[in-house]
Amino acid sequence: MSFDPARWTRIAVGDAALYLHPQGPDWFVPNAAGDAVLRGSAADCEAALFLGRLPDAAPAPYAGRHAALRLDRLAEVWLHVTDRCNLACRHCLFCSGPAAGRELPTAVALGRIAEAAALGCRLFAFTGGEPFCHPGFAALVADALAVPGSHVVILTNGTGFGDHAGLIDGWPRDRVHFQVSCDGLAPAHDALRGHGAFARLTADLAAARRLGFGLTLSFCPTAANLADLPEVIDLAAASGASGVHLMWHFTVGRGQGDQRPATDALFAAVTAAALRAEAAGVAIDNLAALKSQVFSPIGTRHDGATAGWESVAVGPDDRLYPSPALIGETALATPLTPGLETAWRTSPVLEALRRTTSATVPSPWRFILGGGDPDHAWRAAGRFDGPDPYLPLRERLAAWCILREAGAVPENRPGRPGLRLKMGETHESCHAHGEVALAHTNCLLSLAGASSLGHIKDFYTEAAAVEKGDIVNPVSYPLPMVDHIPAFYRVRGYGCGSPIADAGLAPGETVVDLGCGAGVECLIAARQVGPAGRAIGIDMLPAMLGRAVVAAKATAAVLGYANTFFLQGYLEALPLAEATADCITSNCVLNLSTRKRRLYAEIFRILKPGGRIVFSDVATETPASAAICNDPTLRGECISGTLTQRDLFAILEESGFTALRIIRRFPYRVVGGHAFYSVTVEARKPCAVVPRRKVLYRGPFRAVVTAGGEVVRAGEVREIALHEDDPAGHVLLILDEQGRIANPEFAPGGAACSCGAPDPAVAGLLQRLPARDDLTPLSLAPPPV
Repeated sequence: MSFDPARWTRIAVGDAALYLHPQGPDWFVPNAAGDAVLRGSAADCEAALFLGRLPDAAPAPYAGRHAALRLDRLAEVWLHVTDRCNLACRHCLFCSGPAAGRELPTAVALGRIAEAAALGCRLFAFTGGEPFCHPGFAALVADALAVPGSHVVILTNGTGFGDHAGLIDGWPRDRVHFQVSCDGLAPAHDALRGHGAFARLTADLAAARRLGFGLTLSFCPTAANLADLPEVIDLAAASGASGVHLMWHFTVGRGQGDQRPATDALFAAVTAAALRAEAAGVAIDNLAALKSQVFSPIGTRHDGATAGWESVAVGPDDRLYPSPALIGETALATPLTPGLETAWRTSPVLEALRRTTSATVPSPWRFILGGGDPDHAWRAAGRFDGPDPYLPLRERLAAWCILREAGAVPENRPGRPGLRLKMGETHESCHAHGEVALAHTNCLLSLAGASSLGHIKDFYTEAAAVEKGDIVNPVSYPLPMVDHIPAFYRVRGYGCGSPIADAGLAPGETVVDLGCGAGVECLIAARQVGPAGRAIGIDMLPAMLGRAVVAAKATAAVLGYANTFFLQGYLEALPLAEATADCITSNCVLNLSTRKRRLYAEIFRILKPGGRIVFSDVATETPASAAICNDPTLRGECISGTLTQRDLFAILEESGFTALRIIRRFPYRVVGGHAFYSVTVEARKPCAVVPRRKVLYRGPFRAVVTAGGEVVRAGEVREIALHEDDPAGHVLLILDEQGRIANPEFAPGGAACSCGAPDPAVAGLLQRLPARDDLTPLSLAPPPV
């Protein structure tokens, strides 16, 4: 199936354009030339190549999340343990205060914790009111922490850090996380929470930092405090908070309807705060969660939230609610008398929520953002599938995140149609349920899970000590390539090919091996480039680099010289200067990158002009399913991060590389019925001055397109800027000034063939033939009348 523009929605954002496929789901960002092609302003060879590079898969039928997901495990339980609070804030959803009476008895709460643990729950969130006001709070936290592998989150106004420091100090720092409320600077915060509340907050945040706990500041932007958002970012950085969580305003309880900011003002404030937070090293976890949705694999359908599926809330009335923000809504309460499991599985309220689907949402973002938030939909319209007043904001923020990522790398060929970014090239999520994912409840986002990079780190750190058979390199090196390496250090190579054998390294060259692991390929290169050359290995894992350094010392003792160096770094931020390398190699590592555009931009940057990259990687002929691409184990095994061969070559070209060619390919693995191949690819960075040569395309195809975009027809002689290196003349014959074939390795054919360079004697005879410059063209014009 070819690209069908009718299935896509174009969204213009300033001078850029974003194309969404609502049913895919899928998206891409073209450059200006590519957007012009899509809008019908070009119809040449470059346009045809560009259109053939675009997504063409038809979406699979989808009946909704209720048909795709099962109630396998209750992952998260919220316990609203009390309405009592030491403050009486003027915006509280639950009208909490010192005199509030509703409270979950300690024995009942302990029973709910035990029931949740039996259902697989490992995340226990305590909220209120102020949870520290509950008389049995210490026992509740202790029981939750007694569950193996559990994590406790406490939503608090922060006063507990001073008042209950002795209790808190005994809790494990790696398993207890605090989300502390802040309403802006002193005037805004004190106006809602009472005089002196902000001074107390800053003192309590300092106490939390001294105690060494991880915490997030939560901030609800309103019309009154929106201008304070940048300073809240600064406060988070100063207090050691890992991030800021934005709570979108509810008109309920003591919340006033006129305090919801306008979408334009809120978007401007959040994006400005995001830049400030990035500079300060603080995360805005709403944007982090949003990125995990937009930067997920192609075809991942986000459909609603975890509420009712993996996450439920127990109110102070000991009734079950879909989420903590909806506690107290009588129409949504489910009695817990039969027990937590029965209520969770059979509640008509939760079943109605689980049957809602973003498939019915009219927005083109429906399967990328998952539709509206059910809490805001219910509060605004009285139904779970109602309009979410904050969905337009999230859509604009999603587009902002995509276009900012697309603009993060330089455009090296702006005049030719291409893509700046495509869904799946940046990956920040590996937590989907196969092909269907649920957004986390908006009350807590910072603990939604580990990053993709974190999974990869864990996988390969283990691989440094315990061999993983699924990723061991199937290629064995010939003994002459490795006999200078002590036998102990020739093992434990993870990969899918042998790019170092195809790199054609020459003495004196600088070669850089990306994802060098234990360093065996650098050690092979060390002898090939000789004492005047350098072999540099880069890896993100200290455990692997430690092995490589030891192996390098042992190998240097055999060679008699040391020319191998190892550096720690990431693929997307290589610790080397521009134009360092003559050659870059990599063995089944590049597909692990979660930001492939940045990766190839970095490779292009550190290559010398005319330099080359030779790498082996896993690729597919057609896109793998979202279920495969979302599997964290398969990501570490070089499977779920793969590109199609078409996309791989397109990204290389769009990154500025030329002279692309596949050196070899063989079957690698079959996963879920999908074939994966090991491919070894070579690509070059253009020379500073590209030579112009006279060429002849020899056939058999009607024409070829060169790296410079020249179309050369069979039998046609053209003078072009020639990026390609074809010494044997397999495709293009290079001609000298006399029209002779100048490819240095060209073989004219058999002994009877005279199509190559003529015999010297024959050449001499040909030179003596008269030029006959006196001949005049025959006139075929009709006689004059």
